[in-house]
Amino acid sequence: MKLLPEVQKIIIRVKGVNKMSNFNWDENIEIIVRSNDGTILDSTCFHNQITNDALNWLAKGLMLSTQDNEIKYLGWGSSDLALSTAHTTLSSETGRKLLTSQTSSNTGVCYSVCYIAPTEGVGSIKELAWFAGSSAVADSNTGKMISRVLYTRVKTALESITVTRKDTFTG
Repeated sequence: MKLLPEVQKIIIRVKGVNKMSNFNWDENIEIIVRSNDGTILDSTCFHNQITNDALNWLAKGLMLSTQDNEIKYLGWGSSDLALSTAHTTLSSETGRKLLTSQTSSNTGVCYSVCYIAPTEGVGSIKELAWFAGSSAVADSNTGKMISRVLYTRVKTALESITVTRKDTFTG
């Protein structure tokens, strides 16, 4: 299939590598762990792995006005399997939570925040992923997994975790 010249000009940059023109998707993750009294126990920032499914899903969203592109859930799991753009689910999903908030502060910027309360997600966490689309519900392995990160923590009932995802789209 031959692509239209307009489509051929699109470059998608993921994790700093140009894959195909002036469109870039940069994502940053910030994780803050707090004790029950609010003291910050840990804070970390890093990039995450955008999946092939996410890139195809985004492109499809440009064609279908009825496609639901909303990121809805953060899931966590117990596997430290190496990251791959081919992944479509968490390797071993053990929990999932509806996002706490989503905001847009600047042109092309979206923040997705999930607060994991002290009683939620207790145990070993080794992977996090974001799930989107109309098929994303509270059940494991539902929705379009748009990205996944490795993050290791043994979470206790005496701490909360706030995960903030910042997606920046530039042209």
